[in-house]
Amino acid sequence: MNAISNRKTPRQPLIGVALLAVTCAVLAACGSSGSTRPASPPSASSAPATNGNANTPAPHGSPLEGTWRTGNVTEADITAALSRAGLQKWIQPFRAEAGLGHSNVFLLTLANGIWHEGLSQDGGPFADIDDGTYRIAGNTVTYHPQGNSPTYRWSIQGGTLRLTLLRDTGTYSGIPDEVYQRAFYTAAPFQRQK
Repeated sequence: MNAISNRKTPRQPLIGVALLAVTCAVLAACGSSGSTRPASPPSASSAPATNGNANTPAPHGSPLEGTWRTGNVTEADITAALSRAGLQKWIQPFRAEAGLGHSNVFLLTLANGIWHEGLSQDGGPFADIDDGTYRIAGNTVTYHPQGNSPTYRWSIQGGTLRLTLLRDTGTYSGIPDEVYQRAFYTAAPFQRQK
């Protein structure tokens, strides 16, 4: 996995920007019902866990498909995720290469076989950082960017998506791609947006 947008061909940033603009427009169009009160999230006890073996079909065929957003992911969150995976020696090289902010929000969209992730650093606009295709098989999803193809186990409970990295073998700038995958996809859970 490459650091922010380095693996893109000149045409790909425009596609990513267009996809992000469409996603933002759809989210804005969904708007609110006129109420100024935020909706209450379902409680964990009232929302059963969902994974690839779910009995209830989602609008797009899989509960995994849709738009997901993290809360603020700090450098400390990423450090903790990498430390839990035994990747401490890669924390400093990753920080230097990835150029993340102090507070980062990741926006993951999975729809019609297209995987897209955007990143907002320190409250700024979302920038395209990851694009490719994906394939869901049971409770796993394999993401196919340019290059290697990481596989995750996924679970959803109460509108919260958690990804667990199962396999990744690539490198980028001498840093194992696993470091990027864990930082961008497992440092914090994602909340369903639509």
